[in-house]
Amino acid sequence: MTKLNKTLLALALATGISAPALADDDYRYYEQNRNQFISHERAAEIASEAVGGGRITDVEFDRDFSGDHFEVEVISKDGHEYDVILDAKSGKVLAKKIDR
Repeated sequence: MTKLNKTLLALALATGISAPALADDDYRYYEQNRNQFISHERAAEIASEAVGGGRITDVEFDRDFSGDHFEVEVISKDGHEYDVILDAKSGKVLAKKIDR
């Protein structure tokens, strides 16, 4: 088990979230270049702050035509489920919407 996988497992157990679901190519790319990106843990923190706090249910690194980003699902304190998209390098919130 890699150090990242051990860290993610510990995070999942501590917070009740599932480990990041990464497509094989995305996972490999993230691993090879992770010094360029914020961590999954930091992405979760930023997304939670963006909706005023809440419980993280999923964190995924994605690499597609729109660039490298994290997609984070958060259940806010008021019970709404948000999808938050973050720039993987800067952590800037690119989008935030209530998932219906």
